[in-house]
Amino acid sequence: MINRSLFRTAARNLAALLLLTFALVGCFGGGTTEPTRYYTLAVENISKPKASAKFAQKTVAIKKFTIDPAYQRTGIVYRESPYDFMFYELDLWASRPEHMITQVVAEYAEKSGLFKSVIAAGGTMPEYELSGNIGALEEVDNGGGQSAHLLLGISFTDVSQGTTLWEGKCDKSKSTDSREPRVTAEALSKLLGECLEESLKGISSIE
Repeated sequence: MINRSLFRTAARNLAALLLLTFALVGCFGGGTTEPTRYYTLAVENISKPKASAKFAQKTVAIKKFTIDPAYQRTGIVYRESPYDFMFYELDLWASRPEHMITQVVAEYAEKSGLFKSVIAAGGTMPEYELSGNIGALEEVDNGGGQSAHLLLGISFTDVSQGTTLWEGKCDKSKSTDSREPRVTAEALSKLLGECLEESLKGISSIE
C-alpha cells in the first residue's frame, strides 16, 4: 500500500528542489549574459614635424614593436596598487597591444610626411628602421582617481650602418574621469599620439 503522507512529503521536497535549481540557473548563467566588448587604439590628430631634407627621399621600415610579457594578451590591464596586476574579463583589446601599436606607428609615420615611404619590416630593404618596446599599457586606479599609463621606448636606426641615430623613452599618464575601458582606450590613444609626435620631432632634427 502506498503511504500517501510520505508521497506528499517527497513531492513537496522535489518541487522545492526544482524551484531552487531554476533560481540558481537564473543567477548563474540562465539569464542574459553580458556581452564582451572590444577596444582599439587610434590617433586622430597627427602632427607633422618640421620637414627634413635628410629623410624626404628615404624609406623607413616599421618593425613590429615588442612588449613586456605581462601585457602580451588582449585583456585590458588595470592596477589598484604597485603590487596588483589584473585584467578585465569582458573588456578586451581588439588585437594584441603590440600589433595595434605597430599599426598606429606605421600610420602616424606615413601621414607625418617625414619620409618618402613607410613599409613593414622584412620586405624591401629600407634606409631606416623604426622599432620600439611597450613597457606598460594600463589603467591605474589609485583610490583617489583613475588614470591611463603608457610606457614606450622608440629607436631609430640607420639600416646600412647598423647604428642607432635616435632613441627615446616616453613615460606618460593621463587622468580619466571614470573606470570605463572606452575612456581608458581614448586616453591611451592620446598619450600614444603625444609620444609619437615627440619622437618624430626628435628624429626630424637629426643632422
